[in-house]
Amino acid sequence: MPGPMLHLSVAKKVNPNAGIDFYVGNLAPDAIKNREQKDIAHFYNVSDRESALREFAVKANNEYLKGILLHLYVDGKWWEKHLSKFAEKEGEGWYVKYNEENWKMGSYAFHNTEWAYNLFEQIENWDYNGFVETEFITKENVKWVSSKLLIENKLDASTVFTPELIEKFAYDTADDFIKWLS
Repeated sequence: MPGPMLHLSVAKKVNPNAGIDFYVGNLAPDAIKNREQKDIAHFYNVSDRESALREFAVKANNEYLKGILLHLYVDGKWWEKHLSKFAEKEGEGWYVKYNEENWKMGSYAFHNTEWAYNLFEQIENWDYNGFVETEFITKENVKWVSSKLLIENKLDASTVFTPELIEKFAYDTADDFIKWLS
């Protein structure tokens, strides 16, 4: 689904003063490398994903778990509002083109967002204070989350998923999440 910068952009709008546990939680579900495990952790294997998210929300009793919850919510909204239409338009093999656009989105946002470098530095130095191991998300998974690839790849903005589209999505989704959670 969307890359780390989109997840963090929404997280910053949900709670701009959150602790680092919340932001790490927003990246943790994508730290799973095994596709089958990743699908299970994202609730893509259940018939009623909305109910699964609500059940998880009840259990999200710390900032790290609330970050994971927001990540899962953002993925669903991204699919619903943008990615499903993109996939339909592109047809077979859509994921290759999407991956290119996703890298552009993330790289451009990373290099053009004032808080990105500092936040990733904090993520890389996180002490795992609020970490809660889940079935597939372990400390070892989360430790590989890094800004290294974003730093090394300075790309132009996506012309498909423009910075303006991303900004609007982040604001709208943050607002929707806050309402949904209450």
